[in-house]
Amino acid sequence: MTNIERNVGALEARMQTVEQEIHAMRQDVREIRDALVTARGGWKTLTLVIGFSITFGALLSRIVHALLMDKI
Repeated sequence: MTNIERNVGALEARMQTVEQEIHAMRQDVREIRDALVTARGGWKTLTLVIGFSITFGALLSRIVHALLMDKI
């Protein structure tokens, strides 16, 4: 085996390692992306629920106040 063949074999082994690491990184990035998409949807739902509850609370306080003022 010549020096060139040895170098080529070493480079092939390193290249396989790099390809495996890139594949693992792609999977990690996909998982992070999926988590962000899920979190984004959760925040939208949470803000929608908060908005509805604030609106409902404001309307309820106005109605209760109006009913109590009519009795006075």
